Amino acid sequence: MNNKNYYNLFPIGKITKQIDKNVISIYKNYSDGLKFLSLFSHAIIFYSKIRKPNVPFSNKIIKITNVDEKSGLILFYDNPCFSEGDFIYDIKPYFPCEDRVKDCSIPKDFTKLENEKLQSNLTSEEPSILSNKIQSIGSIKKLQGEFIIQLFDDNSLFEKFEGYSHIKIFWWFNNFDKDKYRRITQCQPPYENAPKTGVFASRSPVRPNPIALTTAKIIDFNKSLRQIKVSTLDCFDNTPVIDISPYIPSNDRILDCRVPDWLSHWPKWLDDSTLDFSQSKVELKIPPIFNYIYKYSKSNNKTTDFFKEDKNNKIKQSNKIIIKGARQNNLKNIDVTIPYNKITVITGVSGSGKSSLAFDTIFAESQRRFMDSLSTSKRSLYEQMEKPDFDKISGLPPAISISQKNIARNPRSTVGTITDIHDCLRTLFSIIGVRHCPNCGNAIIPLNTDEIIQTLLKLVPGTLIKIEPFKANTPCYEYLLPENNNSNDLLSNYIKESLKVGKGAIYVTINNKDKILFQTTQMCYHCDHILFELTPSTFSFNNVESMCPVCNGLGIKMEVSPNLIICNPNLSILDGASNWWGTLRKFRDNPNANWMKGEILALAEDMNVDLENPWIELPKDFKYQTLWGSNGRKVTFTYENKNGRTGHITRPVEGACNCIKRIVSSNNGEASKKIAKEFMEQSTCDYCHGERLAKEGRMVDIAGTRFPEAASMTITALKEWLEILPCKLSDFQLSTSSSIIKELHRKLCNYIKIGVSYLNLNRSVTTLSGGELQRLKLIKQLESGISNILYVLDEPSTGLHIKDQKKLIEIIKELRDYGNTIIIVEHNANLISMADYIIDVGPHAGTFGGQIVAQDTPLKIMENVNSETGKYLSGKKRVYIEKSHISDECNYVKLTGANCNNLKNIHIAFPTGSITCITGVSGSGKSSLISKCLYPAIENRIHGKKDVSRYCRSLSGDEYFDKIIYASQNAIGRTPRSTPATYTGIMDEIRNIFASIKISKEKGYKSNNFSFNSKEGQCDTCHGEGNICTPVSFMADIWSKCPVCEGKRYKKNILEVKYKDKNIYDVLEMNVNEALNFFIDQPKLVHILNIMSEVGLGYLKLGQNAATLSGGEAQRIKLAKELSTNSTGKTLYILDEPTTGLHFSDTQNLLILLEKMRNSGNTILIIEHNLDIIKNSDWIIDLGPEGGLNGGYVIAQGTTQQVSKVKESYTGNLLSHCNL
Repeated sequence: MNNKNYYNLFPIGKITKQIDKNVISIYKNYSDGLKFLSLFSHAIIFYSKIRKPNVPFSNKIIKITNVDEKSGLILFYDNPCFSEGDFIYDIKPYFPCEDRVKDCSIPKDFTKLENEKLQSNLTSEEPSILSNKIQSIGSIKKLQGEFIIQLFDDNSLFEKFEGYSHIKIFWWFNNFDKDKYRRITQCQPPYENAPKTGVFASRSPVRPNPIALTTAKIIDFNKSLRQIKVSTLDCFDNTPVIDISPYIPSNDRILDCRVPDWLSHWPKWLDDSTLDFSQSKVELKIPPIFNYIYKYSKSNNKTTDFFKEDKNNKIKQSNKIIIKGARQNNLKNIDVTIPYNKITVITGVSGSGKSSLAFDTIFAESQRRFMDSLSTSKRSLYEQMEKPDFDKISGLPPAISISQKNIARNPRSTVGTITDIHDCLRTLFSIIGVRHCPNCGNAIIPLNTDEIIQTLLKLVPGTLIKIEPFKANTPCYEYLLPENNNSNDLLSNYIKESLKVGKGAIYVTINNKDKILFQTTQMCYHCDHILFELTPSTFSFNNVESMCPVCNGLGIKMEVSPNLIICNPNLSILDGASNWWGTLRKFRDNPNANWMKGEILALAEDMNVDLENPWIELPKDFKYQTLWGSNGRKVTFTYENKNGRTGHITRPVEGACNCIKRIVSSNNGEASKKIAKEFMEQSTCDYCHGERLAKEGRMVDIAGTRFPEAASMTITALKEWLEILPCKLSDFQLSTSSSIIKELHRKLCNYIKIGVSYLNLNRSVTTLSGGELQRLKLIKQLESGISNILYVLDEPSTGLHIKDQKKLIEIIKELRDYGNTIIIVEHNANLISMADYIIDVGPHAGTFGGQIVAQDTPLKIMENVNSETGKYLSGKKRVYIEKSHISDECNYVKLTGANCNNLKNIHIAFPTGSITCITGVSGSGKSSLISKCLYPAIENRIHGKKDVSRYCRSLSGDEYFDKIIYASQNAIGRTPRSTPATYTGIMDEIRNIFASIKISKEKGYKSNNFSFNSKEGQCDTCHGEGNICTPVSFMADIWSKCPVCEGKRYKKNILEVKYKDKNIYDVLEMNVNEALNFFIDQPKLVHILNIMSEVGLGYLKLGQNAATLSGGEAQRIKLAKELSTNSTGKTLYILDEPTTGLHFSDTQNLLILLEKMRNSGNTILIIEHNLDIIKNSDWIIDLGPEGGLNGGYVIAQGTTQQVSKVKESYTGNLLSHCNL
């Protein structure tokens, strides 16, 4: 596919001729770019010939005789290539380490060609510069660490490059093709000790014409795909290529050249500085210098005092937030008072209006007022916020919301990145980390002159020191350390002089035995590899320069799997051995020009292979070529179909694997990519081994621990490592890093307090529960130390074992004691009881809620006869169902050898026809046991697969199930088009009802006319979204209510159709309970709606955006959908914390429903922390004892009574205090 682009070229000067010299005259506005060019002996000139406009873009190396920076003149020796008036487009200094190749090859008949062709560009017969524009001929693709030049259409290049080992690649820095960059004439090169220079004295991408020149080694050609594989390039993926020419030593290799002093220590050849990507193994070599540094500079700091924290003064204030006449959503004109600097818990049944008060009124108004305080220009950058419905709110402080719904789940985000621990580690390693050469593994420890002197002065008096420059034929200096080191001028002079001669490096021999290398530069003197300055960005897997070049910083990669392509190897290709090719027999009987399938038939004919045979019996070479291609060998496919169409196609076989790779990496539609990705599987990156960084960042250590190792520890393990680190550091290292070490230690202690000590820092946030994410955000707020803020929290106890809830309460109280006001929407009895103030909203859900039942202290709420919450807190009411009798005669499901993540090869058993609770502290292995071991094992058996699961040894008892339902808390949809009504199937029934109305039949309306997802029914302006998105340049998109349908999604004529005086929009605005009454005469709808009400969703709107649902709501919708289908009584239901978001009374209703399901013969498995559910279950499997590495064991399993007697079980101890 031809993706040619044109790029604008601007001349920067012209050639003028003198008697024996040429002169480049740089235009005045670019003359500053010549600064320090005179320090180079040679430069590469990019020009076009004025006398030959059809000659393509050219380049030539010149020898500089003089540079006049003020006048903008460059004098160089006469060269017949140049003519008077030739335009100059760029100048680059000649870098031996980039432009000079030692070992290269050229064609044998090169001398015949040299005088004919090689003075001009070889890539095209057509001009590449036309009207000051240059055209791309291809692009550079970065494919899992390999660099491929993808040419658009010039196959003649392959013949022209035959016999050459290297090529020169000219590419366009398209990321810097902007006016603000192209106007820059000076830059600060990233070279060590380099001064600010002109852009023409550097290889910076920022320049008037962002042209790059790179010499690369040819690794392979693929003529059929028009690809050239080359050695490592320092460029972005999809970089445009504007030219390619062969590397010719007689033209391109300058043996005698000069560079500035700051580059003098760099390698002298390209061959010496090439990094081999194929060698990804990390091997660190401990430097001899450490033996001396550690010996004489051990730290005496005591870790007890080192990590001692200062006490913060608590801020005491008094006042209150007053809300008058709140009517948002279902709120009934309520008045509420919330005291300052107190913890207020808002509780009530699900759908009663808690979130409407806390988030949609209080937080929303605080946010709106903050936006109003901004200037008009800044306010225009954000979406306009509607004012909540209320009469008056006074005393409202700035508010921060910490909910489970608004945390981004970027796959690049980890526990370390969202907690800022990763940033602290990056800073720490950039300050005191010891880097090692990516090529040879030797340590590189740049020290300044004073540090070298101070290190040597710490040696024992009387030590003989010999100092000699690195690789210089000069005499060495000898120095005997005196008893009194007051005067060290002589030693200092020796070292400075030797460093100057040795170009930044010296050898020091101690007592004629140990020879140690000291250096002041960022370079490996063992293999001449150059490194840039070590910075925190070196350790960022989100930085293009620092991320692993193969997996792009993800630690994983997607590989085409032949096993997924060939899914039925016992069948023939003709009969469906592969889902990729499908049933080729049908294609063979009626073929067409589909080369993807045709190449298999052509290859079989070419190799005389009988495709009637099963795949496993086909020749190995044939199978390999069907998957990986014929390596350029062409085959012919001749076809004639039933319609009389005929044709011949002759091409190389691409192969299924190569075809899939091409589709995924191309610009094909998402549908094609989605199909192709079904034949790929995820694996750990084999270059970085999952460490996500380039080799340079992976090879930096502190006291023997590499950065990726520290960044993958658990929070507890990192804290323990930090606590012993001060004793391993030198005085100098400790003095420069003590503040960041203390800061990092304080952060880790806080995260341990909140109960997430088991989390690995490299764990992706996509794998965390909503509760874990919310607690991480909570600590981050505590870290800020700010006061006079209103925090609004959404069920922070979610996913937290009762044992860890005390720590959570301590954190929340500490946040309050900083002078903040806390509002918590919560159902947990422990958190409600610890509140300073309670607001009980109710008495019921939806239209029957929205009132203040009570607002007072916890004790007063318990005494309030109108408060349902108070009755459960005081014990007047309790959550209870009858337990099932468990005996030895019950049928059991048994799973052995569960070993996923932190599970320690455990064995579990639970009775069928019962309610079983999986308990344990956060991180103990509950989710791993269920989602990775038990669920896939039983699902595989139900679907007739022999394999159980790779994470367990054996399974028995699966024969008691014919269906398994796993209702997780994952979202049911991410767009406004997904709603509870569409997910559960209610929408289909509603559309059928509206389509059956007399007026609908008269107008010819069908069911799809009443869908906002179909063109027949949706508003033509907003296409069923209800809102219009207006893109604004350089601003966030602006969303506004559709002016045509007024947010109702449907065409006007569709909204005119009414059922019981309600149109389709009115119905979707109803909550479940309202709809239940409205459709009382529709049995199918009543059945589904009644189940939704029973699982605690009576308050939910039928048309609510699925993206706004909590994890608990999404789970209960899934459960309701499954319960609405017919059950045989042999279903295993798996629920993950189903009481999330449920009030005590809702939990009671859920238990009654679960009891009905159990009594119908079904089995229910619940992951839960709610003690009301645990104590009412029939069987318990308790994991622990702790989280992370210290978890993964079965602490107890049995009935509630049996588990309550196990002293080692945290859950058992809690049960022992309950009335069972």
